[in-house]
Amino acid sequence: MNNNVDVTKTNKTADKTTYMREYKRKQYQEDAEKMRELNKAYYYKNKFDVSVEDMRKYKTLLPYVVRIRKDLDEIKRRKPELIEELVEPYLI
Repeated sequence: MNNNVDVTKTNKTADKTTYMREYKRKQYQEDAEKMRELNKAYYYKNKFDVSVEDMRKYKTLLPYVVRIRKDLDEIKRRKPELIEELVEPYLI
């Protein structure tokens, strides 16, 4: 066993802030659009109190799903008879 070998190992838990900053920077460099979509989905998950199951199910489509649900709820509140007419073409 050679004790003279200089092994420098970075411990990712030594400075978590720096590690996460570099990790996120690398992810953005690899696919910036995907990261923006994921961040938007997490924003909607937290802001509108969406379940973890919905987040897993819809992933980057979550913002659209939340907006559709919100709008359908508003239409249902104002004119409930329109809901079936609006949704029917998409149920085929």
